[in-house]
Amino acid sequence: MIRYTELPDLKDKPFGGAYSVHDSETVRIRDESTNKFVKENKSLNEDKIRQNFLQTYKDWAFSTHSNIKGIKNFNKLCYTNGTTDSFAQFFIRFRNKRLRLKKGEYFYSQMMRRLWYSENFAWLHEDKIREGDVLLISVPFSDTGSIPNDLEKVLTDCDNASVPVMLDFAYLNLAINFSLDVTHPCIEYIVTSLSKVFPVEHHRIGIRMQREVFEDQLYVINEDNYNYINLLGAYVGTTLMQNFSADYIYNKYKDKQTEMCKKYNLEVSPCVYFGIDKENQYPMYSRGNETNRLCFSRIWDGRMEEPDVAL
Repeated sequence: MIRYTELPDLKDKPFGGAYSVHDSETVRIRDESTNKFVKENKSLNEDKIRQNFLQTYKDWAFSTHSNIKGIKNFNKLCYTNGTTDSFAQFFIRFRNKRLRLKKGEYFYSQMMRRLWYSENFAWLHEDKIREGDVLLISVPFSDTGSIPNDLEKVLTDCDNASVPVMLDFAYLNLAINFSLDVTHPCIEYIVTSLSKVFPVEHHRIGIRMQREVFEDQLYVINEDNYNYINLLGAYVGTTLMQNFSADYIYNKYKDKQTEMCKKYNLEVSPCVYFGIDKENQYPMYSRGNETNRLCFSRIWDGRMEEPDVAL
């Protein structure tokens, strides 16, 4: 990863990366639903599993975000293997454009920059939005868990220059009550997954939303006569969403986040897993910007031991 992104490898650091919290209750439901799927697989209706998943996910994901204007119009839905499945199709579709990313973005997108767009790329702060660009941006933003301050202007500029945009909502259900206008015509795709909310990183459970159909591989394999998707992931994901509200993780861990931020002198991020270091006390957690992001989830579930200092 380092050779493609220049981001540090922080998997072994106590506050490195960005992981779901392996909450004991969500782990229990995950395992119970997996076992039930295996036992009842022969009698399950495959089309119904996919259809239930897609409708449940959209209703569930935005149940705490009624102030996202225009989301109801994104009703063309596909099951995806996490968000990265959607990213791949996005990059294929717009492979001949100049890629634009905000510095500190999700590592996968930064890998694509180095692998396929090295000669046709600019960070958002380096140049204005121009015709012929393509933009992928995480909302809330991967590096801070906040809505980028300039997002509305960026989207308006993309509208004016006919620049296609994908919004990555991976952290959507780890923050509550943020406002966003997705009526901008430039927004081609909205994508998200359950990998950051529930302990299903390896189940690959995601969704892609569009206003209008663009027939690519994801649409074809989601059609009724194919239904060539991860049925186990869809089944487990639906069960988790039926058992836990969209703000379950946020509400359960908000006080723990506040305590951790106070202990390590960090600013509380809108995303419940993160504390943001604005004093450069912990530069090893930098993602290339002026602040540093520390992730608490593996401390909370015991996968990492909490250190005396955040090194």
